[in-house]
Amino acid sequence: MMDKVALITGSSRGLAVAFAHELALGGFSLVLNYRHNQERTEKLAEALTQKYGIEVITLQADMQNPVQLNRMMEQIESRFSRLDVLIHSAGPYIFERKRLIEYTDEEWRQMVDGNLSSAFFLFRKAIPLMRKNHFGRIITIGFDRVGDAPGWIYRSAYAAAKVGLASLTKTVAIEEREYGITANMITPGDIRGALKEAQISEVKNASPRPVVGEDLAKVIRFLIEGSSGFVTGNVIAVTDGTDVIGKSDVGKEVPKGGI
Repeated sequence: MMDKVALITGSSRGLAVAFAHELALGGFSLVLNYRHNQERTEKLAEALTQKYGIEVITLQADMQNPVQLNRMMEQIESRFSRLDVLIHSAGPYIFERKRLIEYTDEEWRQMVDGNLSSAFFLFRKAIPLMRKNHFGRIITIGFDRVGDAPGWIYRSAYAAAKVGLASLTKTVAIEEREYGITANMITPGDIRGALKEAQISEVKNASPRPVVGEDLAKVIRFLIEGSSGFVTGNVIAVTDGTDVIGKSDVGKEVPKGGI
């Protein structure tokens, strides 16, 4: 993997940090994308370079802006002339619980453009680069049971976008398998705050042990290996069997007007 290039979107914090460390350990050259937090992303890039001795660059692009996304992908092609792995971990999320009728037009567009349309623009640019070397690995991030298109109370816009992304991921897996490209989605467990960037060693003695970012990163590490070519078109849960949707929102009533 020493000559391969990976793009991780939304790299300034959270799960993407764990993913970046795992790929850096594997010798990938990395492109770290950010929307606003340039300083934090550049600090991560510097730390990865010093620790693993790899090449890391940072590129700005808002996942809701197709012009910026296209520009970022063109910069990657100009710099490396290849892209082997795309981990699309960026995606806006509205923390306020509200009913469908309470979402504004802008909030709906934010969820759909940031979580679904962004993947279209990224895939459209990434796939030709992957085809050139007859190798590519596309990883998207979903939520618990997204492949079954479940309803998610008070999360209608986000859930609809991610369900669409699951279908898009599976479709790409079928369309591009003849070019050595796989596409899979992973779904996190109930993972929050600092646990997203944590390592397994930090929580191994906890009971029960929580899911941490490294748990997902280890799954990604397998999916991007050359030997994983037959593992494609899947939604892979890393949840420890927890009902994440039910645990987070079911039964929590939201009064008229939201909270």
